[in-house]
Amino acid sequence: MSELQYASPFERLIARIIDKVVITLPIYLWFGFNSNLKTVDYIANGILLVAIVLLNVLWNGQTVGKKVMKIRIQSYQEKKLHIGHYLLREFAFTLYPFYLLTQPIIKTGWLFWMLSTIVLILMYGRGIHDFAARTVVVRTEAKPLPESKES
Repeated sequence: MSELQYASPFERLIARIIDKVVITLPIYLWFGFNSNLKTVDYIANGILLVAIVLLNVLWNGQTVGKKVMKIRIQSYQEKKLHIGHYLLREFAFTLYPFYLLTQPIIKTGWLFWMLSTIVLILMYGRGIHDFAARTVVVRTEAKPLPESKES
């Protein structure tokens, strides 16, 4: 019987970067980098949010990046996840609309939010968005645990 192994912060970060590049790069290429970049950012991030939620629903907690990194989202309480879990998780993660980041107090709040998420992932294997949605990100292929040497 294999125990669940939480995905490392590195695996989670690389999966997010892959998703962002695979989903948003075509949008930037389509509109061109000479367009109103702020508008293209809104469109790209809106599509990213929808795509991540839909892929998680359709692929049982995985996106393109999560498939590549061999990790997935699952319920912390061993229940079946539905679209509401994925929406809540993504909204809690992407709580920072770009236009609000022009205000210093909001920048400070966003920085605190992201740092808190990083610390929680390092300490408990779950970020604020995971706690909010009652999810956890686990490896799909269990890596063997190191064997203890007995003398």
